Amino acid sequence: MKILVMGAGSIGSLFAGLLACNNENDVTIVAREFQVKAVKSYGLKIKGLIEKTVKNIKAETSVQPLIKEAWDLILLTVKAYSVSEASKQISPLIKEKTMVLCLQNGIGVEDEVLKVIRKENIIRGVTFCGAFLEKPGIVVSTGFGKTILGGLSPRNYDNILDIAENFKNSGFYVEISDNIQSIVWTKTLVNAGINPYGTLTGMRNGELLEYEDLKLLIAETVLEGVRVADKLKIPLPEDPVDLTFKTAKATAENFNSMLQDIKRGRRTEIDYINGAISRLGSSTGVSTPLNMLLTFLVKRLEKNTMVEELWRRVIHQKIS
Repeated sequence: MKILVMGAGSIGSLFAGLLACNNENDVTIVAREFQVKAVKSYGLKIKGLIEKTVKNIKAETSVQPLIKEAWDLILLTVKAYSVSEASKQISPLIKEKTMVLCLQNGIGVEDEVLKVIRKENIIRGVTFCGAFLEKPGIVVSTGFGKTILGGLSPRNYDNILDIAENFKNSGFYVEISDNIQSIVWTKTLVNAGINPYGTLTGMRNGELLEYEDLKLLIAETVLEGVRVADKLKIPLPEDPVDLTFKTAKATAENFNSMLQDIKRGRRTEIDYINGAISRLGSSTGVSTPLNMLLTFLVKRLEKNTMVEELWRRVIHQKIS
C-alpha cells in the first residue's frame, strides 16, 4: 500500500514508523524541514513501549513532488486547526480510490475535509495510542490502545476493511465502527473533562482526581457535552463521566497534550473540544457554561504563552 502521512508530530510519526515496518507498505511523510532532515539523516526511531528504528521511510517538505504518484492512503495527522489547509494541499493527490484518514482529536474535523474532498474518499479515525516527540526523528510511545475506523459513506467500506487489515499487519489494534461519530464524541468528552483542567492547573491527569471539588467540575463539564450529544441524537456507548475518571487514572502520570502545547507556546485544540461543545450547545439550545468558560480561559492562556514564546525566540535570535 502506498501511504502518505501528512504531518510528523507524535501520532503521525508513530503511525508512519509502524506502517513503514510493514513490508507491504511504501511510506512517505510530509513535514517541516527540520523533521525531514532528521528522518533523511537518521531514519525514524520509536522508543518507549515499542522499540524500532525505521530507515525505509521517505520524507518531503511539500506535496508538490508527490502529485504525479498514485496514493492508496493519505493519513491526515496534523493538528485539528491545520486540517483545512492540509486538505487543500492534498486535494490534487486524490484519485478515485485514494482514501484520506482523519486522525485528529475533537469534533467537526471531517467537515473541513469535506469542503475539498468527496465523502466517498474520507475515513474518520479515533486512536487511543499515546506518544510524544522527544526530538525530531524520535517518537516515544506512551500508550498503545486501539484505533477505530469508520467511513463517511457506505461505499468505502471495502476500502476500510483493506486499511484495517493493513494496520493490523503493521501491529495496530484496529476496530471498524458503523457509528464513528459516537466514538469521536466519546473521546472528545473525555478530553473535554481532563485536558482544560490539567492545562489550567498544571496538574498531571491523576492529580485531578485528588480533589473532590475538581472532580465535580470535571463531571459537570462532561455532562454538558452529554446533553448536547443527546440533543443531536448521537448515542454514547458507555458512561462518559466514568470513562473520563478511568482514563485519568489509567494515565495518571501523564501531562495532557493540551498542557504540553501550552508549555511549548503552541496553539491548542480547545476550539475543537470544549469550544465545539459550547458552539453546538448554543445552536441546539443546550446550556454549556463550563465548556464556554474553559474555552475562554485556555484561549487566554494560549495567547499569552504564544506571545511569550515569540519574544523568547526573537531575543534568542538577537543574542545568537
